[in-house]
Amino acid sequence: MEENRKRILKNSIYMYIRMIFVLLISLYTSRVVLNILGEDDFGIYVLVGGIVSIFTVMSGSLSGSVQRFLSIGLGSGDSERTRNYFTQSFSLFIIIIGIFFIVAETAGLWFVMNKLNYPHGREVAVFWVYQFTLFSVFFGILQIPFSGAVIAREKLNVYAATAIADVCIRLLIVVLLSKYGSFDNLIVYSLAVAAMQITVALFYIIYTVKKFQECRLKFQFDYKVAKELMSFMGLSFFGTTTYTITQQGINVVLNLFFGPVINAARGIASQVSTAVMRFVFCITVPINPQIVKSYAAGERENMLFLLERNTKYSLYIMLVLSTPLLLETRLVLNVWLKEVPDYAILFSQITILEAIVACITASASVVISATGKLMKMEVWGRLITLSVLPVSYILLKYCIGPIDDTIVQNAGLSGGPLIGDIIAYKASIVPLIPLILFFIAQSVYCIYILSDLKIKIDLDIKRYWNKAVKPVAILCALLWIICGLEAYFIKDNYLRFFVIGFTDVAIAVVYMRKDLKYIWKNLIRQ
Repeated sequence: MEENRKRILKNSIYMYIRMIFVLLISLYTSRVVLNILGEDDFGIYVLVGGIVSIFTVMSGSLSGSVQRFLSIGLGSGDSERTRNYFTQSFSLFIIIIGIFFIVAETAGLWFVMNKLNYPHGREVAVFWVYQFTLFSVFFGILQIPFSGAVIAREKLNVYAATAIADVCIRLLIVVLLSKYGSFDNLIVYSLAVAAMQITVALFYIIYTVKKFQECRLKFQFDYKVAKELMSFMGLSFFGTTTYTITQQGINVVLNLFFGPVINAARGIASQVSTAVMRFVFCITVPINPQIVKSYAAGERENMLFLLERNTKYSLYIMLVLSTPLLLETRLVLNVWLKEVPDYAILFSQITILEAIVACITASASVVISATGKLMKMEVWGRLITLSVLPVSYILLKYCIGPIDDTIVQNAGLSGGPLIGDIIAYKASIVPLIPLILFFIAQSVYCIYILSDLKIKIDLDIKRYWNKAVKPVAILCALLWIICGLEAYFIKDNYLRFFVIGFTDVAIAVVYMRKDLKYIWKNLIRQ
C-alpha cells in the first residue's frame, strides 16, 4: 500500500515538472501567437479548432476508457485480459477514425465553410486551418491506446518528458514564425501544430510496442470484449461529446451574436483555466489509475481514501492558485498579453470558478467510471449541461435582443447619463450570459454526480464532506475574506498582487500543515 502511495508521489513530481515547463512555455507562446496572428486570425483559429475538437471528443472519452480497462486488467493481474483489451481498443479506433474522417470532410467541412462568421477573404485560411487541425486530431486519436497504456502502467516520467519535448519544439516554431513568417501565418502555424501532433503520436506508438507486452499492432476482433468496450466507450463518448458540443456551442453562439473578436476573449479564458487545471492534473493523473486498480482488486477502503485525497488535494491546489488570479485577473492578463481582448477578464474569472466546481466532479467521476456504470453520469447528467445552448440562444435572440454597436459607443452621450448607463450595462453583461448559465449547469451536474456516486458505492456523504470538502470550504472562506480585504485596501497594483500571493500561500501552508506533515513523514522522508 505504501509503495503505491510513494509511486503516486513520484509520479506527481514528474507531472509537476511537466506542468512547469508546459505552463511557462505555453503562456509565452500563446502571447506570441496572439500577436503574430492578430485578434481576428486568433479568433478564427480558436473557433475552427473548436469546431474540429467536436470530432476529438472521443479523445477524452476513449482515452479514459482505455486507461480504465487497462488498469482493470493490470489491477486484476490478468495479463491476457489486459492484452485483449488493448488489441480490441486499437482495432476499434481504426474503424472510428475512418468513420469520423468521412463525417468531418463532408458535414463538418460544409458547416465550417458556410455557417461560421469569419472576415471576408479568409476562406482559404479557414479551409487549411480546418484540414491541418483535422489531421492533427486523427493522429491524436490514433495515439490514445498507446498513451493510455503509458498512464495505466504509471510511467509518467515518459508522459512528462514527451509533453516537455512537445512544448519546447512548439516554442521553437513560434519563435521562427515571429522572425521569418511572411506567408499566411495562420496557415503555417496550423501546419506546424499538426506536424508536432503526428510526431508525438509516432513516438508513443514506437515506445509502447517496444516496452509493454500487451501493446501489439494487431487488427483483431473478439466480439465479447469488443462489446464490453463499445458499451463503455459509447456512454463515455456520448457524455464527452455532449460536454464538448456545449463548450464549442457556446463559442458558436458567441460568434453568431458578437463576431470572432469575442471568440478571442473566450480562447484566452480557456487558456487561463487550462493553465490552472494543469496543476490539478499533477495530483489527479497519478491517483486515478490507483483508484481504478483498487476497485478492481476489491480494496474498497483504499479506493475511498484515494477518492477523498484526490478531491481535497485538487481543490486545495485550485484554491491557492485561483485566489490571486480571481482578484488580480486584469493585472495578470495585462502582464501576460500586450493587448487584452474585450471580455477576456470577465470570461477568465467565470471559467476559473467553473473549474473549481469541476474538480469535485472529476474526482467523483473516476470512481463511477471504475464501476463501469455510466448511464446516469454520461447521459442524463450531461443533458443538464447541454441545456445551456438552447437557453442561451433563446435569451440572446428573443428575450434580450441585439445590441447595436453605434448605440453602445454613444452610450451616455446622446441618451443622457441614466439611459447611457443602462445601455452600457446591458452591452457589458449580455455576452456573459452563456458562461454564467454554463457555470450554474456545472454546479447542478456536480451535485447530481455525487448523488449518483452515493447510490453506486454506498458513499457516506457525511464522511466525504468532513474529510474532503469541509476542510476546503473553510480554507476558501479564509482566503477569499482575507485576500479580498487586501485587494480592497491596497491601491498599488503590483504590491497588491505580491501581498495577496504571499498571504494566499502562507494561509494555505499553515492551514494544510497536517497534510504536508503526513506527506513528508510517510512518503518523502522514507
